Amino acid sequence: MRLLFVHEVDWRHKVVYEIHDFPELLSLRGHQVVFIDYPESREPRGVRRILDLKTESFRGLSRSHEGASVEVRTPGRVFPKPLDRLTASVTQVPAIRAALSRERYDAMILYGVPTNGWQSVMLARRYRVPVIFRAIDVSHRLRRTIYGPLIRLAESFVYRQSDALSANNEELRRYCVGLGAPRERTSVEYPGQDLGRFFPAPRSQELAAQFGIEPHHRVVLFMGTLYRFAGLDWLLRSSAELLRRMQHVRILLMGGGEEAARLRKLVNELGIAKSVIFTGVVDYPLLGDHLRLGDVAVNTMRRTLVTDVCLPAKVFQYLACGLATVSTPLPGLRSVLPSEDDGVLYRDGDDTFMAAVEELLTDENRRMAMSRAARARIESDFTWGRCTDAFERMIQRAVGAGGRGREDAPCEARNGERGPHPD
Repeated sequence: MRLLFVHEVDWRHKVVYEIHDFPELLSLRGHQVVFIDYPESREPRGVRRILDLKTESFRGLSRSHEGASVEVRTPGRVFPKPLDRLTASVTQVPAIRAALSRERYDAMILYGVPTNGWQSVMLARRYRVPVIFRAIDVSHRLRRTIYGPLIRLAESFVYRQSDALSANNEELRRYCVGLGAPRERTSVEYPGQDLGRFFPAPRSQELAAQFGIEPHHRVVLFMGTLYRFAGLDWLLRSSAELLRRMQHVRILLMGGGEEAARLRKLVNELGIAKSVIFTGVVDYPLLGDHLRLGDVAVNTMRRTLVTDVCLPAKVFQYLACGLATVSTPLPGLRSVLPSEDDGVLYRDGDDTFMAAVEELLTDENRRMAMSRAARARIESDFTWGRCTDAFERMIQRAVGAGGRGREDAPCEARNGERGPHPD
């Protein structure tokens, strides 16, 4: 098949996640893959800073799977940040229209909504290309913006008009149906994990030394973008007493984002600077080694509409590395990984959350049992091979090129049916 992916993030510079994995893995299966992205990382000079309408093309790219070949096309834009997004609904159209009018595609797989989503749906309709919307988040609540109500309308339009909608978990699928997606055209396909990159192993003492982590230290690890809804402010506040009492414990915060400066200030105010380590953004090839610095991993997202339906990729990377994990009870995550038997403890309140972290730090037998269970669950149901099988079958169904696939296939839940390990 010839497949056109469309999103509104920068494919070449964004942190690696499924928008890189699925296109690359499909290319390795012989499909031709083109990806139209958004130049959020482009910083042109001179007059191009104001007017830069040239579409750049990059062939043969891969970021996560050796040997993959994705063609990435990055349209130009008008005005520098933050005004560029306001005009992107117009400047993105020519590149998408050019691709659809000049080349034959079997399907469009769409990730974005406000910047280029609704336009992509309308253009695909014109050129009779099936549209599959891949739902991984709630677009109108991701950023603080006065345009939230308009983005929500765009979400509803995209969900209703797409030929198929693939969500990454059951709670998100329900949200999309509630906003207008025809239930019979929806399904759940899970993302996978690279087990050759993320696996259990002793921590690298050389890498640990770079961050001042000594052999006797116990490390509580968080990895991900430092969003306002990541919950790290309450993690730091609620862990202050533990860090003062257990001085061999360190908190390792891996990632960058909008809250980084404020969190550093909070650490100083709490007097725990010597026990909290900020790594900044870690390059994807180094991510596994950094994750293996941890003893216990945490997912601290507070429950909101955005987090209730999300499926945090970091949790699956934690588990693939054999990290026992403590998480807030997010319905989307819990629908896939329901219990301690999957390597995850769910705790809601600040005190109970930190009590669970402390228990795992001090109870090595339980921590190791959860570590083994975590890795086993990932190996069982979330390999990229199995999950790409399910994603590929979903695309084939949408374009009428294949059968329905097995209803009990790992990484796949059809029309709201649960995947493996229901709760």
